[in-house]
Amino acid sequence: MNGKSPNIEAGPPPADADFPGHGPGNAPAAVAVVPSAGDWTKVGNDDRMLYCMRQLVDRYGYPPAGAAGIVGNLWAESAVLPNRIEGSSPSTPMRAKNFAGVTTNFTAVQIMDRKPPDQGPKLPGVGLAQWTSPSRRSGLFRHVYNGVALGTDVLSNMDAQLDYFDRELRTSYSGVRQVLSGQAVSVEAASDEVVYNYEIPGAILSGHSKLPRTDARVQTVFKQRRSPSNRALTAYQSGGGPAAFEPFPGASFFHTGQKSPIIAAMHQRLVAEDCNRYQSSADADVWGPGDVKSYAAWQQKLGLAGDDANGIPGKTSWDELQVPNV
Repeated sequence: MNGKSPNIEAGPPPADADFPGHGPGNAPAAVAVVPSAGDWTKVGNDDRMLYCMRQLVDRYGYPPAGAAGIVGNLWAESAVLPNRIEGSSPSTPMRAKNFAGVTTNFTAVQIMDRKPPDQGPKLPGVGLAQWTSPSRRSGLFRHVYNGVALGTDVLSNMDAQLDYFDRELRTSYSGVRQVLSGQAVSVEAASDEVVYNYEIPGAILSGHSKLPRTDARVQTVFKQRRSPSNRALTAYQSGGGPAAFEPFPGASFFHTGQKSPIIAAMHQRLVAEDCNRYQSSADADVWGPGDVKSYAAWQQKLGLAGDDANGIPGKTSWDELQVPNV
């Protein structure tokens, strides 16, 4: 990439508050293939789909059909490769034509700092969703994930790009998110919604206006994208459905006043592991001093000490605790 080692998606455990020298954990759910050095081209097509499906369902709460509508569109845009640039092949996702029309292997810096008419790839699309407009494209590289703006490293970080996608839905495409979050949504309806109101490819435009959904050209695009969306759902269903345990939500999740059923489930597991340092069981779903003391006891039980047993969960200790999926 850019000479920097990616800080996620590597073979060893990702950054974890349980170990000295590591920042806050930002690991994905440990339920799918994660490539060494963030090279997603080495992961099979269905495994990439499955990975994203489980992240969207387990971490972000989308129903499987809604998540499949997202992943099918990501497949159509980038083959679910976070470092894919527009005009490239899936096998060489960072190789495309420059402004002179010469096919070139680009560095992550050249992709991020693209400046027409002579620097970087000729076409602007980048990442899972092929973010294209200057504001959304630059937003990807500035996106803060678990307290860190990854810059060029975001190109190897599947998790951060999914988080950026979800943030866009929450902030700028709430209507799309409402459709995708409906428990009764179908794969077809979810897939159509993403392409029609989020991706909006040129094939469904006439000038600068969207063609009606009933237009034959729009229906053709819908049909094309429904196929990978159904494939994503099949990969998810064949892969065993939701994870048995809660994926690590990141160290930044655990702050005073945070309320979640995940915290209540953690509370129960700490009590079961004889690490009960709570004063009471009231507000068991709200993070507070009792959680810090009890979690520190759990870290100590694992043999950690000092700053590694400060009561703030990290991925390794969290995975060991095996908090049931809620």
